[in-house]
Amino acid sequence: MVRALNCLILYAALVVSTGPAAAALPAFPYPAPRASSAATKLPKLNANAKGNTTSGVSSGAYMALQVAVSFSAEFRGAGLIAGGPWHCAEGSAATAQDRCMKQTTKIDVQALVTATRAAAAKGKLDDVRNLASARFYVFGSEKDTVVKSPASERLKDYLVSFAPASQVQLETSVPSGHGWPTENFGNACGTMGIPWMNKCGYDTAGTLLKQLYGSMKPRASAVQASSLKTFDQNEFDPNGTATLAPFGYVYVPKVCEGKTRCRVHVALHGCQMNSDFVQDKFAMNSGLNEWAETNEIVVVYPQVKSSGGNPFSCWDWFGYTGADYDTKKGEQVRAIKAMVDRLTSP
Repeated sequence: MVRALNCLILYAALVVSTGPAAAALPAFPYPAPRASSAATKLPKLNANAKGNTTSGVSSGAYMALQVAVSFSAEFRGAGLIAGGPWHCAEGSAATAQDRCMKQTTKIDVQALVTATRAAAAKGKLDDVRNLASARFYVFGSEKDTVVKSPASERLKDYLVSFAPASQVQLETSVPSGHGWPTENFGNACGTMGIPWMNKCGYDTAGTLLKQLYGSMKPRASAVQASSLKTFDQNEFDPNGTATLAPFGYVYVPKVCEGKTRCRVHVALHGCQMNSDFVQDKFAMNSGLNEWAETNEIVVVYPQVKSSGGNPFSCWDWFGYTGADYDTKKGEQVRAIKAMVDRLTSP
């Protein structure tokens, strides 16, 4: 009952934050997603387990950080767009609505750092000393009226409590509304709404990957749609407790289908950005695939489904899947880790 109430509170927060037109469940704006029956098992690619990184936008940013902090021994960094520090919501949708979305100057960074160390001491997270070698990209914008920009500043403060400041890049100069900024796809830069991607003349994908990996080869000018495949997510959520959608997407560069030990990047959509709302628009137009094609990176795009308590298909960053949602025991965190383990298996 409490969990359902929390979800309803956050639902109300999104209605207030995005406005009635954006918040109401929309008429489906794109063709229906490919049927899950066409999906196959996520392949074993013998990918390089030392090259794991993740990124996400909005609820996906919070989840990406939860994955990177929970399994810091295996993830070398994260790109975080319109998100805040780990455990910001403290398992409460009301706190998520107030402190983590609106009143973001109220985020107590030191308290969250202390909570992180305490959780790691109990074995709920990997040793936080691993974060000292991780790299992070943080994006926030004053034009964002859903997750206010001080959240990104608090996120940077949180990260530099564990990693050197030189390894944390903060970008706040791009006037993007809430969503994933792109060079030439999506809504006008300062606006917001489905597909929650904003045409800002800014290469978020390339910027964050360069921050996470260092030197990169020039991106491909175009990629083949056939390289983006659906995969069955049911095996990663056999009991339905992680609320995964029936299928996710994975982009496999041609070279990664052979013997090359490619790296793995996990890209996490935000609310109203899963296949039910935008089909494969995020997976095809984030810009990540063009960089992945020439830099030997497999990109997996997990999908979470809508439910009665989560109508916008948000990743769990406030506890709707259980009290351990942001730790190694978290249902969604474990499912994402299992997907990476599959891709890195020989």
